[in-house]
Amino acid sequence: MILRRLSQSLKDQNWTAIVIEFVLLVVGVFLGIQVANWNEERRDHNRERAYLIRIAVELDESVSSIQRSNALTEERMALNRFLIDTVSKPELVRADPGRFIYAITRGGYTFAPNVHGYTFEEIKSSGNLGIFSDPQLSLGLMAFYAEVQQKAQWNHLRSLSQFEYIARSAGILSAGQLALAPDASRTIRTDDVDGSMASYQRMLARPEFVEWVPVTLDYRKTDLDYGKQILKAAEDLRDRVRTALGTQGVAKK
Repeated sequence: MILRRLSQSLKDQNWTAIVIEFVLLVVGVFLGIQVANWNEERRDHNRERAYLIRIAVELDESVSSIQRSNALTEERMALNRFLIDTVSKPELVRADPGRFIYAITRGGYTFAPNVHGYTFEEIKSSGNLGIFSDPQLSLGLMAFYAEVQQKAQWNHLRSLSQFEYIARSAGILSAGQLALAPDASRTIRTDDVDGSMASYQRMLARPEFVEWVPVTLDYRKTDLDYGKQILKAAEDLRDRVRTALGTQGVAKK
């Protein structure tokens, strides 16, 4: 309609009307562009918030998994130390035969934390890294997940250590002892001192196992060091994501 009036004004050489209608046309185009930009910004903001909420939930899950892994690592380090101490102190086995059995069976176990970044990978693959209003947060996410991926190679060495422990411990415990399951407090209850002492003698006769326990302990120390580092990094990143969301509490799944 404005274009029609502008065309008619040009024919009539009504310059005042031409100026007014031209200004109205420019203002209309400008407002249309601005509304489109505002809508696009609102959509980007909503998408960014949705991404950040998902990332915060994933980091919550990762933190919980890392904490569990660290707790299990500390428990198994204690089991390793217990076995090392029993070599010179058989009375420890007599005093707690169940702990000796539990230490043999669980001392070499490993638990790799589940640290995943599905949402961040989705963002990267879609080329939407620019969706974050804070470029430093984007860099922080990239650095964190790159570190996780880099250190994931340690999982292979962790598995090899576990396999070696299992191979060297084979035959130390009887079938009945291997069938014993720990209770809710992660303790094996048994009063079979004689059976445990017989297994203890088989352990001493297996120098390749006795020598491997301190090696396993060293692996666990590395596990714990790495676990503490990645836990702090995950917690710090989660705090930054929550700050970006403008809240200190994101609902967990």
